[in-house]
Amino acid sequence: MKDKRPTRRFDAARRETAAVRPRQLLIVAYALAAALWVVWVLWGSAVMLTHKADGTMLTRTLTADDLTFESFVNYEDDEWHTAPVDEPGWYLSTDNDPHIFWQGEAWVETVRLEAWHYLPPGSVALYYLTPGQTDYSESQKVYAKVTGEGEYTFALGGVTVTGLRIDPDSVGGVPTKFTAVELNPAAPWFLRFLPNGGQWLCLLFLPAVAAAFAAVLMDLARKK
Repeated sequence: MKDKRPTRRFDAARRETAAVRPRQLLIVAYALAAALWVVWVLWGSAVMLTHKADGTMLTRTLTADDLTFESFVNYEDDEWHTAPVDEPGWYLSTDNDPHIFWQGEAWVETVRLEAWHYLPPGSVALYYLTPGQTDYSESQKVYAKVTGEGEYTFALGGVTVTGLRIDPDSVGGVPTKFTAVELNPAAPWFLRFLPNGGQWLCLLFLPAVAAAFAAVLMDLARKK
């Protein structure tokens, strides 16, 4: 009678390999994602240093004199309205779509708005123009992240801009004190390695999806 034990051992080993492979694929996928993330950050850092070296990356604080205000009233110039706080620099938005413009060309990673809203502002957003563009569009819109009291940060990710438009509120009638707008504010270097919300989602879920897809393909190939 033929001994079937070698065949059984082979089948058992094959089942064990098939059971282990998805875990191995998952480990490889996450390791590859981590390596690609580090390479991406290092590449972005090299590009940033290049722009710093050639002077196109401005680190600059813009004041009211550098900006153009649209749909705003300066309390100091309006005898019919009184600022909520007796200090200079307070503005009142006159409709639900006020704008602050800056014209100039620079390579920008982040923009920080320092502003104090006396009332809830609704959404705070930034639009930017790239060379050759004349109109702002929704495709180049960045929502603010509140990074401190009276501090809103916009992450552009590194792009050459020829103009910026900040919408500091979306409701109108909001008294706001503008302190400054900072282009490329200084930040600790290690923060570059920390993903933002969307990047975290990609790093957490895309490797798992890729590993599962690879496992299905390998199973199909093995059955053939």
